[in-house]
Amino acid sequence: MEQWASRTYDRRDVQFLTVCVDSLGVAKQFAHMFRFAHVVNCHIPSRGYMPVGYGQLGCSGFIVVDPQGNFVSRKTKAYLQYGEAAFTHVEELLQARLGVSPRKRNTVLPTKMVSSSLSSSSSSTITTVSPQDTNQKEEEEEEKKDSAAVDVQPVPSVGIESMDAEHEQCEEALSLLLTSPNTQTLERVLIELTSHFSHEEELMKKHGFGQPVDANDPFSPFRSHVKDHERILELGYSELARASTNAQAIACSTGGGGGGGNGGS
Repeated sequence: MEQWASRTYDRRDVQFLTVCVDSLGVAKQFAHMFRFAHVVNCHIPSRGYMPVGYGQLGCSGFIVVDPQGNFVSRKTKAYLQYGEAAFTHVEELLQARLGVSPRKRNTVLPTKMVSSSLSSSSSSTITTVSPQDTNQKEEEEEEKKDSAAVDVQPVPSVGIESMDAEHEQCEEALSLLLTSPNTQTLERVLIELTSHFSHEEELMKKHGFGQPVDANDPFSPFRSHVKDHERILELGYSELARASTNAQAIACSTGGGGGGGNGGS
């Protein structure tokens, strides 16, 4: 959302909001974790303000509203189910239903922005900045941000020692997967996540966190959290099965399969 709000769309055309249904403290924590600068970060003061009929928690998709306050979409495609296609779905919806298009890349920045950039420079030398130079610098900065986004960021302490330790183990496994992507490192990630998710859900039930009793409440943080766990594991195990099948096929074609053919002839 921050990338959409800061780089992809003009805020005069579309605004992106997060609405925390827990507390002001959680809303602030999310803003810090995800470095919100252009996203409008909101929260509801009590459950009496809970929306009726429209909304969901977790990675279940976006609610889209037109300028008149009419709901265009109750729930767009969920990232954990559709991957990158979920983001494409939102962009297509904004284009088709609201006529909002992403800003074109390589467009000339407004003169005011270029002047401001020059005036903030520590050098007293007047420099001529061409649109091509400006656009190139913009793209380089975007590439840096995108490459930095793949780093596994430390999870803030949740105040429970066992959970913090498990988060560290998950972070280590994910970092190893990023540097050495193979079936072994993916399998380790899934083992760590499966164990952690199970323990976390047990603690949530034990302490009544996130309304675990009311399974029919669409705004139950526990229900939404468990669904996200299930989706993550489903994606991971599906990818592990695919990678294992591909590895076996390669092994057969380069080794065992060739030997069998020679024996038959």
